[in-house]
Amino acid sequence: MNWLRRNRLALLALLVLLPVTAWVMSSNAWSGYLAHQPTRPVPIAGGAVNYAGAIIGPAQPTELDARAHGLPEGTRLVRIVLPVRPVAGDRATCHAPELWDRGGERRWAELSDTIGAEPLDRLTACTPDESPYELVLDYVVPDDARELSLAVLSSSELPAFAEIPISSS
Repeated sequence: MNWLRRNRLALLALLVLLPVTAWVMSSNAWSGYLAHQPTRPVPIAGGAVNYAGAIIGPAQPTELDARAHGLPEGTRLVRIVLPVRPVAGDRATCHAPELWDRGGERRWAELSDTIGAEPLDRLTACTPDESPYELVLDYVVPDDARELSLAVLSSSELPAFAEIPISSS
């Protein structure tokens, strides 16, 4: 009991400092994580967005024959042509866009290489070209995926990202 009385201030300090230290460390880790995740959508005007050094969009979706490419029952093959117009004196810097259910609950990666749809020599991510070009993107999605959007991400712009709505039948 004597020991507890002599050390009560140190024990009280530990009681306060341990939770505060844990909170500071975890909030620092979370803020670093969130700074590298797409959490802040960029405003879109007329289906296009000024993002990552270019005017990107509007997206032009078409549905291809999934069976002709050997895809399983219950899936659709959606091709999206996405115009990219670099801003004068700037170079676009974006990765291959992901296709999201509105809100990002489900996400699909671009699969042109996997399914072998024509043309095989296409652009699927931004390039350093300063002249306008198009990204040709193929996605395999389930039949029930209807409210879609194209998420364009750039490491240099995160946490901002462009979410371009896709009208799908």
